[in-house]
Amino acid sequence: MAPSQKDLKVLFQRSGNRCAFPGCTKVLVYPKSDLDGPVVLSEVAHIVARSPDGPRGEYPLPLEERDKYDNLILLCEEHHHIVDNQPQTYTVERLRQMKAKHEKLILEATQRAVEARTDSVSEHEYVREALHSTLLPVQKIPRYVYGVPCDYSDFQEREAAEKIVPPDDKAEMYPFIIRGGMLFCFQNLRYKGGPFRKLVGDRKVERFSSYKWWNDPDRMKWFVSLLNRALNKLTGRKGLNLDKKHRRYYFMPEKPGEPLRITYRPLNQSTATRQVVWQPITKKTGLPKRYWYHRAVALRFHHVSDRHWCLSIRPEMHVTEDGLIPLASESIGSKVTRKKARMFNFDLLREVQFWRDFLSTSKLSASQPRIILPFGKGQQIIISSTLMQAEIEWPGMPEEYQESFKNVEYLDDLFSWAALQQIEAQYDEDDEWEEWEDWEEEEELDYDT
Repeated sequence: MAPSQKDLKVLFQRSGNRCAFPGCTKVLVYPKSDLDGPVVLSEVAHIVARSPDGPRGEYPLPLEERDKYDNLILLCEEHHHIVDNQPQTYTVERLRQMKAKHEKLILEATQRAVEARTDSVSEHEYVREALHSTLLPVQKIPRYVYGVPCDYSDFQEREAAEKIVPPDDKAEMYPFIIRGGMLFCFQNLRYKGGPFRKLVGDRKVERFSSYKWWNDPDRMKWFVSLLNRALNKLTGRKGLNLDKKHRRYYFMPEKPGEPLRITYRPLNQSTATRQVVWQPITKKTGLPKRYWYHRAVALRFHHVSDRHWCLSIRPEMHVTEDGLIPLASESIGSKVTRKKARMFNFDLLREVQFWRDFLSTSKLSASQPRIILPFGKGQQIIISSTLMQAEIEWPGMPEEYQESFKNVEYLDDLFSWAALQQIEAQYDEDDEWEEWEDWEEEEELDYDT
């Protein structure tokens, strides 16, 4: 028979990694070296020997009680040898007293340490820091939705798309939906040169207040559909693919079988590169695994208050067999879960930083202060690239785990400033809608944050 795992755990924990012999200051675990692991120096000694022939073995203690916690004492090798070779000096009573005093000493020492740690986390030592979220504030959103009767059903949007005339402004986006025989979009459909002119013709165009749509459950869904299709345009132009099943956007290799890296601005540097498509390597063998990782992101608009929206960024991972063919769903869960389970604090912030930087970068300007989705004629979505944050008071993070976040916000350069000025100028143009005789006066909403 041998001591149970439970009795051994109790003994080691109550002994506090120290030899119980009076005056002995030895630590019972020698630290690891660069080449070898730690060395355990402790020895579990019996106060009454397991065998009647052993040290203090004649003491009247039943054999079945001799491997239990109460009859065990933790010693270093030297003092274990001494107490077993001097049983007349180190009697059962003396060893029991030695064990009790040592474990009481450890308990009191650890209790003082805990109380000191608790006292140190007092209110006056709390630090005030910024808590960064995974949300980007929407500064402007289309004030109106335009609608016109069309000859296509809800299921014929592809056919209707064939009649769209791409605008001269390559940056302009033109998402649309068809619901109940009406085509809805953010473009001003009264503008004769718009991308939907072949679908509009001479038909009567209606203008709807976005704000009123948000208060109607069905039309709110339509509005979100238009927002999501605008995101599809944005991500598509940046080379991302849409995983419709899981509602996320992911990178694809530029050439089959080749990894892909992206240059971006990380938390604390001016520039860095990050792999976005790669085949992981098995550490033990150095051989590639039978699947590929693709960085992915779930983007979603949220209506957070009466007239305000935000965009959430949720980093994800897409997995394929060979860089192209998606891996079977039942084979993905564990692979992605393991990677996400290791993502805490700055790991998540690094991922969010990568995506907000990537989404705000244009061909002309890197790391812009805003993401602009233009729909022409004064209609656009403007998203700040600065993460929403809040001030918190808390004990703070241990110094060894602290990491600064220097690239919190991006400043305007010549190109981003010019783009903003062009948008602001559009709002100063005369609105030809005011000439309509039966136009319903509506409150002009200010979406600036």
